[in-house]
Amino acid sequence: MLSIGKLAKGQEGYYLDAVARGVEDYYLEGEAPGRWRGAGATLLGLAGEVDADALAAVLDGRNPTTDTRLRSSKGGRAPGFDRTFRAPKSVSVVFGLAEADIAAVVGEAHDLAVDAALGYLERHATWTRRGHGGVEQIRGDGLVAAAFRHRTSRAGDPHLHTHVLVANVVRGTDGRWSMVDGR
Repeated sequence: MLSIGKLAKGQEGYYLDAVARGVEDYYLEGEAPGRWRGAGATLLGLAGEVDADALAAVLDGRNPTTDTRLRSSKGGRAPGFDRTFRAPKSVSVVFGLAEADIAAVVGEAHDLAVDAALGYLERHATWTRRGHGGVEQIRGDGLVAAAFRHRTSRAGDPHLHTHVLVANVVRGTDGRWSMVDGR
């Protein structure tokens, strides 16, 4: 199951602290580190484990390597989107209670499913807009995303899910970076 939430301006601090750094009680010791995902992340040279400073930069609309602006900083622009991919409860229970080798296979299958779904979104739902009033839609080259897999719900129940924070930046096929068309 997928849910999509738009981050409100200022809300990124919660994600940087709670999701990227894992300091909230909600996230248990030993959660998997965040991983960069998406073709847009690759275009920016982001790979492997998520660094909180790089995540803060892309959520602020900046290239984390050069600090150049990737999108306008005017107005109350949403820093990004939280796309949460949830495994069915039965899968979560197996992942949470199975022997380590079986749990590892389930976790890997979940990660592959998240990557496949994110790839689908990149190919079919990643756009930006150009022109007066944003009337011209241009396909985006891919998303800049940071994926954080978690094992439990806030209540501590088995609940395999992955938060994929998608920065509100995308490079259009015209080579220019701007905001994701979030409509």
